[in-house]
Amino acid sequence: MATYVESVRQLQPVIPPIFSALKAGLDAANEHHTDNGLVRSDDPWHYAHTARRIAIDQLRSAGLQAETEQGRPLYAMSGLLLFYRSMAVRILRPSENVRTGGVTIPLPGRSKRRQAFWGQAAGSAIPGLETDNLLLLWRDDAGSLVDPMTLVRPTGGGHKRNSLRVDWVGKLSEGMATLRAADLDELEPDQQYRQLGD
Repeated sequence: MATYVESVRQLQPVIPPIFSALKAGLDAANEHHTDNGLVRSDDPWHYAHTARRIAIDQLRSAGLQAETEQGRPLYAMSGLLLFYRSMAVRILRPSENVRTGGVTIPLPGRSKRRQAFWGQAAGSAIPGLETDNLLLLWRDDAGSLVDPMTLVRPTGGGHKRNSLRVDWVGKLSEGMATLRAADLDELEPDQQYRQLGD
């Protein structure tokens, strides 16, 4: 079970390409909408899909996007799944929490595959591999990536809000890519949840 600090330390080398990929995706979505006179609010799913689709290509060129044997993204609909050092990171754009101004951690819903990922089941991210599964939640402000993003280690969930179980929630900022080991040791999650037996 990876702690927040261990997870950030493991991901530190790939923080720049993650941020770069999402920024490139947002830039492309902004340009596409501007060039075609599209209004984002008319079809927000199209905007987000365009951003993810470009981000996939960026992560693929960096060797970070999990793919099938045929070289296609492992998840349909431009789902972003980063695989690095036995860590599987689903990069998601969640809904915003209107009350707090933050993000709402997404539920896996009724999908058995997503429930297995949230529940840390072996092989749930990449068949045949045991990974530590994380969620990286990103959002944008008028087409610009918001820094920091939110890193989450889920431990279970279903389709109801009260089913969600989480180990910890913390920030992942672009600046963390340059932190020294001693600085990384000082990091603490925003929220740490007690597990049974603690």
